[in-house]
Amino acid sequence: MRNTFYQENFAAFIKENEKFFEKQREKFTKNFVELLKRKSDISITHNLIFEIEKLYVSLFLEDYKTQKFKIDAIFLLKEKEVDVEDILNKVFLLLSNAYIKHILKDKNPISKLKKLATLLEFYVEFLVYYSKEEEFFHYRLPKELKNYYLTNTPLNLFNVYKGIPITHKTTILTLSEDKGYIEVEANYYQIIAAKFQKEIYLLEPDTNTTFKAFIDYIYPKRKVLKLTNIEKIKRHTPKRNFIRVTPEKEIEVKIKKQNEIFYTKMYDISLKGMAVTADDKILEVGDIIKLEFVLNSYFFEMTAEVRSITKTDNGYRFHFYFEPNPNQERMLEKYIIKREKEIIKELHKYLKKEFIDV
Repeated sequence: MRNTFYQENFAAFIKENEKFFEKQREKFTKNFVELLKRKSDISITHNLIFEIEKLYVSLFLEDYKTQKFKIDAIFLLKEKEVDVEDILNKVFLLLSNAYIKHILKDKNPISKLKKLATLLEFYVEFLVYYSKEEEFFHYRLPKELKNYYLTNTPLNLFNVYKGIPITHKTTILTLSEDKGYIEVEANYYQIIAAKFQKEIYLLEPDTNTTFKAFIDYIYPKRKVLKLTNIEKIKRHTPKRNFIRVTPEKEIEVKIKKQNEIFYTKMYDISLKGMAVTADDKILEVGDIIKLEFVLNSYFFEMTAEVRSITKTDNGYRFHFYFEPNPNQERMLEKYIIKREKEIIKELHKYLKKEFIDV
């Protein structure tokens, strides 16, 4: 997509209209903020305003020359579930209207307006596309990683395969500050898990400093993972008081919230909780609901609380906490133990097939 910027010669057009874009700098930020106030209920912080200003400068005044666009503002809005595409279209329309007055005043050809329209369409497509690519926003490596790399500090690598946690002691083998990635040693189980689960955690055990990363590439023979989109997080690696397993087949979960009924799909389950997926945000944190589902021909009906909600690419994931009665707990335990054995057996099968005879 970045090649389009050069193919259309947008840099020359921006340079030619540098005075206009400089003049519109403050007005763009003001319009952007006003649109956010009208279109959303998010808090307009000084940091957000600063990032909007940086976005404009990088698109129209400075960084367009090197294509290192500063788009943290888009990431902040995405986190708040703002319709980024709608806001961009409207703020760019205001910019276009200002440009019409500019070219009429200077008696410039109307073809320049068409060029600006093409540029703004490209920027909308570009920014919306990268708002869905998490790794773009964490291009810079956290500063702690360089020290771990130089001192060969042992770290814990943590990922999950169908609910089964897999941990391994590792070190950073390669670090690229320019390209924003590291390479770490993994074991065979993690190599297999990485084929299915692209999110992984690094923990420095002495300080409990934790990082979340995206698995960009797998080197099976070298037993190495290339990690990008690395960010320091406040919480530690996911705590698992109870083993969670993903079902082998799709299981429908019926949710009753007062007079409303929703049908969802089970994501995983443990002795004390469950996660389900849905297209829409049907519940809120703290909601008390009724769950109905079937496992191994046994019908479950229980009360649960919504503990957390995760926004995903395909919708939402809702995490519930419940207290099963003794009979329900016995049936859940039976299912989870059986499913855990199946998953471990599946891992061994993959290992035998692709790597080694274990």
